[in-house]
Amino acid sequence: MVTIGKATYQEISQAIEATSARFNHNIESNRFEQDGKTFFVTLKAKDSHGEGARIGFNGRALPNACWHVYGTFFDELFRANPSIVVVAMGRKITKDAGNWVDSNIGSMMSPLYYSEACHCADITNQKTLG
Repeated sequence: MVTIGKATYQEISQAIEATSARFNHNIESNRFEQDGKTFFVTLKAKDSHGEGARIGFNGRALPNACWHVYGTFFDELFRANPSIVVVAMGRKITKDAGNWVDSNIGSMMSPLYYSEACHCADITNQKTLG
């Protein structure tokens, strides 16, 4: 789940729409709630075999949005409003730092990085998406 502050409903909605367009309109919000001035958002792939969908450790298609989708979403948010504050995966992301930071979600013996847990690399690379 992503926590977003200093943003409007419209800014977040437009960022989701722009992100989905970059992934063949396969992305939508799974959760999009507001509590006061804070929003809670998760994204998912409409088709778990389509662009922007995550794959699990065993290669199984998951409905979760991949690392590339979230990175693109954050870029779109900061493009709309550079003062937005995002907290994802336990760390603060700003327009200047924290986005596109990759992490090992596998193990020491069998590493799997967020950036590898999808088929986006088969389609294009992160720099083109971001």
